[in-house]
Amino acid sequence: MKLPAGLDKNEERQKELVENWNSRSDEWYAQWDYEALFRELEKDPYIAFPKAIAAVMKEYVPDLKGKKVCVPSCGDSVAVFGFQALGAKVTAADISWKQVENGRKIAEQRGLDITYYCSDSMKLEELVDETFDLVYTSNGVHVWIHDLGTMYRNFHRILKENGRYIMFDTHPWSRPFDKKLLGNGEFRIRKPYEETGPFPGETTFDWRIQDFVNSLAVSGFFIERMEEFHSVIADLPNHNYLYEEKDTAYENFDWHKNPSAALPQCLGLICRKISI
Repeated sequence: MKLPAGLDKNEERQKELVENWNSRSDEWYAQWDYEALFRELEKDPYIAFPKAIAAVMKEYVPDLKGKKVCVPSCGDSVAVFGFQALGAKVTAADISWKQVENGRKIAEQRGLDITYYCSDSMKLEELVDETFDLVYTSNGVHVWIHDLGTMYRNFHRILKENGRYIMFDTHPWSRPFDKKLLGNGEFRIRKPYEETGPFPGETTFDWRIQDFVNSLAVSGFFIERMEEFHSVIADLPNHNYLYEEKDTAYENFDWHKNPSAALPQCLGLICRKISI
């Protein structure tokens, strides 16, 4: 996929991105109670994923024991630990060495056999072709990626034949609305849906559904299923993506009180590698 016109500073943007996440990583990891997370994972490893994504995982990849799973842009490693609890052989990667360091530290403290790499999701140069049964990315990955096609081609490269890529991310339909005003019950468009980033003062890209679909198609993926889903109470506190300026978190789920709850918060895609 071609970049939006005028973007010629990708290297500078990537450098800023790395510096940003290196500086934020300790704070980012501190928001999680990992002891509590691991106690919950012992009861139900799928707690690491939104209910809607857990349901399709059970359908399309029902047995992950011994399977090789890659989690690029692994961030807080919650999904990484979820896959490990499901019995998978997990490889995690992130462009931020600090995110990798923090995730690896927790894994080593708990004696978990997880391989970490500091690697750009658009390159994954350390990873061998046709190695993995599943590649997974979660919410918040795509906004940092300036070239979806390159990233997806590398996912395709490292997957075994008929391996799957499962993703979920913020639903593009929520992008045009001013979320602060939504919290007050007011809908106001802040930009056209067709616009993609970056914007002044930002380094993120607000990709559309067609951007995901078209880039996946030309990269050699067959889209088996699409899920448009809402945040649900059962996903608290891990996967609530609703605007949180209410008296209680539960009010967020009532679209009469919080208009943003009327829109699907997340988009999920289940894709299978095919030969191209």
